[in-house]
Amino acid sequence: MKTLLFMVIPLALMGAACSGDNEPSKPDSKTSGKEISFYAMAPKGTRAPSTTTATLQDFIVYAFTDSSVIMNGVTVKRNGGSWTYSPVVYWPSSPVDFYAVSPDIRTGSDMTPDSDEVIREISCGSTDLLYAVSMNELESLTPVPLTFRHAMSRVSIMLSSTSDRYSVEVYHVSVNNISLTGDFTLPKVNTSDESGLGTWSGLSASAKTLLYYNMDGASTLLSTTPRDLTEGNLNISFFVPQTLEPLDYSSGDFTGDFMQIDCVVKDKSTGETVWPNENTPSYLLVAQTDCGRMLFPLATPTVTSWQQGYSYVYNVVINKTYSVDTIEFAPVVKDYIVTQPF
Repeated sequence: MKTLLFMVIPLALMGAACSGDNEPSKPDSKTSGKEISFYAMAPKGTRAPSTTTATLQDFIVYAFTDSSVIMNGVTVKRNGGSWTYSPVVYWPSSPVDFYAVSPDIRTGSDMTPDSDEVIREISCGSTDLLYAVSMNELESLTPVPLTFRHAMSRVSIMLSSTSDRYSVEVYHVSVNNISLTGDFTLPKVNTSDESGLGTWSGLSASAKTLLYYNMDGASTLLSTTPRDLTEGNLNISFFVPQTLEPLDYSSGDFTGDFMQIDCVVKDKSTGETVWPNENTPSYLLVAQTDCGRMLFPLATPTVTSWQQGYSYVYNVVINKTYSVDTIEFAPVVKDYIVTQPF
């Protein structure tokens, strides 16, 4: 079975769409003579740079009818208040199935009407991948409606500190033990329907990826205002949807899915580093740096997976040192057990 092959390059979009090899589709005895036109809608974005209907600029379309290809990766572009493409294609007399993807991330394609429409090796990064399917469309006075859905999960880690005593200097932020790539199959149901969801498969092995890296070697000081440090830095916001495993420590290593904050905590009044210190265990130290690493789970009681089309915002407030500097006590005295005499 043939498949449609695409690839997303991490942290950057692919180049412009391949030039069209299709000859102009002229009306014949099997067409109505009316041009096919489009109307595109995208979900509302929670925060930039998510793509919305207003910011969607172009998409590519594949269209099939009666086991024939009538649009083979045609680029459709916004032109003021309408959508245009070239060469124009005319409505056939039989129903048409439309598949659309934005942005154009092709490295090659081979699609037939009977194939599985698969986008291969999608990677986490800055690309907000959209898809739309409109099945069994017939000639109409109105443009073909394309309702785009977000294929990926959007993840933001917001960092802040409201401590009057400590200052927190952040050097790196990463997510650990997650799948970074996967294959996405477009549905054969209209994406305007609730059931019109694509499916993910072939997820890569668990790995680590940096979300923020202090490129000039200087730290970023947290403030009372929550901030997503990846913006304007590595710009990694979109991830492959996946199940999240709880954070655990056993056998000398951490398991599960977690975020890691490499930082230094200082006393505001003296400027002295209070964490990490000589009592910080080695597994919480960042090799060849002065940083310690703070770990926080990605799985929570309410979030056990990242799902496509959802935005997840983790608010991490660091107001004290991660490890205990001194021995503290929390005494509890149990009551006597009351028994009845014989």
